[in-house]
Amino acid sequence: MPSSQTSHLADLLKKSYSATQDLLSGIDPDLVVFEDPEWQVRDIMWHLAAWDRQVAQSIEAFEFGGQYAIMDFDEDGFNEAAIKQGRELSFDQVLEESLRARKEFQRVVERFPDDQLEIAFLYPWGDESGDITKLVKYMVEHDAEHRAEINSAAGMAG
Repeated sequence: MPSSQTSHLADLLKKSYSATQDLLSGIDPDLVVFEDPEWQVRDIMWHLAAWDRQVAQSIEAFEFGGQYAIMDFDEDGFNEAAIKQGRELSFDQVLEESLRARKEFQRVVERFPDDQLEIAFLYPWGDESGDITKLVKYMVEHDAEHRAEINSAAGMAG
């Protein structure tokens, strides 16, 4: 059973995801948000899903007594590869996978052991460790940054 702390963290993730979904209603998934490299709304959603999967894997590895980090991590390379993979999917598939990835992230957060809430573990980008609260807050801020960028691009397009 989740603790009040892990339930709160999972709820932050759920609310952040909902805010992103609310923003997307009425926005063209092919709207270009960044020019170089070109990222469309759909790419940002896939990017967020890719990071949700990586973070969930890092948390789960810690829960089972291990550590996880992306091998030979290069942020630009990782993001470019994720975008390329996501472009092979329809926008509906991207949204389905983003929901699945966020639910998995929430699931591993909810079952996180209470007695380990303040223990630092390796984050998936490999050069930083911290506790689960800090990691969840990072990811919620990451969502918010991308929502602001989408909102800005949509405002300029409309």
